[in-house]
Amino acid sequence: MKKIAKIFGFNSSQHSLRTELFAGISTFIVMAYILALAPKAFEGVGGTTDPFPTAALFTATALVSAVSTFLMAVYAKRPLAVAPGVGLLFFVSGTVCMQMGYSWHFALTAILLEGIVFTILAFSRLRYLIMECIPLSLRSATAVGVGFFLASLGLKSAGMTDSGAAIVSLASIVTEPEKQLFAVCVLMAGLLIVCKVKGAIFLSIIASTLLGIPMGLTQFNDMIQMPASPAPLFMQMEWSEEIFSIDMFVCVVSILFLDVFDTIGTVLGVLSNTNLSRSNGRISRMSHIFQVDAISSSLSGLMGTTTCTSYLESAAGVAEGGRTGVTSLVTVLCFLLALFFSPFFLAIPPVVTGAILLVVSFHMFAAIKHINLSDPVEAIPSVLVILVMAIIGSISDGIVVGVITYAVLNFAAEMKRERERRKRGHFFMVDKEES
Repeated sequence: MKKIAKIFGFNSSQHSLRTELFAGISTFIVMAYILALAPKAFEGVGGTTDPFPTAALFTATALVSAVSTFLMAVYAKRPLAVAPGVGLLFFVSGTVCMQMGYSWHFALTAILLEGIVFTILAFSRLRYLIMECIPLSLRSATAVGVGFFLASLGLKSAGMTDSGAAIVSLASIVTEPEKQLFAVCVLMAGLLIVCKVKGAIFLSIIASTLLGIPMGLTQFNDMIQMPASPAPLFMQMEWSEEIFSIDMFVCVVSILFLDVFDTIGTVLGVLSNTNLSRSNGRISRMSHIFQVDAISSSLSGLMGTTTCTSYLESAAGVAEGGRTGVTSLVTVLCFLLALFFSPFFLAIPPVVTGAILLVVSFHMFAAIKHINLSDPVEAIPSVLVILVMAIIGSISDGIVVGVITYAVLNFAAEMKRERERRKRGHFFMVDKEES
């Protein structure tokens, strides 16, 4: 038993099996929406001549998520779930297939090629160069920015924002059942966390879902449903002269860019304020996490799904207390169960998952204490990272803006210091000659 526990990084003297169990289920519950969202995103792709097999995508998404998260549990031993990323999902379906007009076979080819490139990158020394270019202040700002991003995602999921960015009137909480359930879920989770109740987030999700039944917000239909075969999507790449085209190059580079920086942003945001982060702000076993994400990206192309990446919703499990690969293993089992009990898992109201995302975002804001706000070279890029992630809603854009701004400002500061050193050296030489 101890050998099995060691495989997942579990130590009975430091970790609680019950906590890891609650954490794994909580992570799955708040990210289960991807099983329904992925098929919807590809509806209409391929037209009537070569329609995308959306029924197979549900099964393929569950399987690739289970396999990828299992790799995270065994190899990286971290409480992170891996599944097709939402941003990458809509980039492929909306941009590559809809706007650019390429077939979904072309898109799967681009995903596989990106995965191969990412894997080479992840297993080389280049991964260290990518991480080293992000200083502690920007890593901390990334965690804070991800917290704002997650909170915004939760509010939108719960319908707490209008068509713009403004939060809806508090008066709507009195009149609208969705808003009422949202408020109850947030307060319930907050009270249970303050009272240090084990499984606070998980219990809040279950209680709020059950409360949604008499409110007409939780709908249970069939409990068991056999999954469709994933065969129509397996190995459906398109090997033609188009793989050497400029568009293919642009697609691969764009997906790689989003994949790499989404991974960095997610991991820093989810794990920075835990004991899995070292004193210098670096995440332990980061190289293993990178490698799992890279392998999962290649696996995505083979299985017929969009690119897999570490999920921000893993923050729910981390906030619950999950710290080892056992959390990820439990999430794997949930994905496998979802193949047959999809109506049950998908019955959880969006307002509940939105409320939970808002709650788990709070613990990420503590990372702001590592930002040196008195130094403009660190403060300006850090604030930009937070603002871009919070307002624009892009983790990768936030990191890129922060890194570029930091490089420019740091270069300017270094040039100023060099001029001052030369000036001091000149004065020293003049004083020496006069003496």
